[in-house]
Amino acid sequence: MIPRTLHVIWVGDESKRPDNCINTWRQHNPDWTLRVWGNEELASYGWVNARHMREMAGRELNGVADLMRWEILYNEGGFVVDADSICLRPLEPWLFDGEACACWENELVRSGLIAAGYVASRPENPFFGQLILDLQNEPSVVDRMAWQSVGPLFLTESVRRHRYAGLTIWPSHFFIPRHFTGQEYSGGGAIFAAQAWGSTLGVYDELHKKELA
Repeated sequence: MIPRTLHVIWVGDESKRPDNCINTWRQHNPDWTLRVWGNEELASYGWVNARHMREMAGRELNGVADLMRWEILYNEGGFVVDADSICLRPLEPWLFDGEACACWENELVRSGLIAAGYVASRPENPFFGQLILDLQNEPSVVDRMAWQSVGPLFLTESVRRHRYAGLTIWPSHFFIPRHFTGQEYSGGGAIFAAQAWGSTLGVYDELHKKELA
């Protein structure tokens, strides 16, 4: 079973942590446990890939969050969501019927790319354990952009390389109805969250000040 635990990762300047966004997950899902992972956990948790996290911290903090994400999923299980995501309605139990779940980034403009911002798993899933080991064996993860080396592209390529057939992939509109390119879902299906694209669009300096409906 996938535990009913929501995980949010925020490392770096804690004064800019988007608590307004994070609180939407708590408000809409009071029967879930919400855990926020920050600088203290980054320093003390005992990460397998701490070396890569230290190296990545000087370049892309979103890459540090991705590295933490895979170990949180393996060790704790649950649903890891991006800090700049805004929950719009309660999560439905049927979303988490499988052993692991994620969603497409956008079927039209990024076809075939699995998003890293909304990933769920049961604890000790061998696939996520393998991701951790694969990263551990990499001499460096800062030789290219974080989304490529530890984030969405890494996840997508790993699913295909290891032929992992246990991943339920949700349609993008469940959690990413509007892509950073402007492509927006216009159907009538369920939308559980919206994505602010804080790192991609460089809006984290102001996002935590925004009043959310």
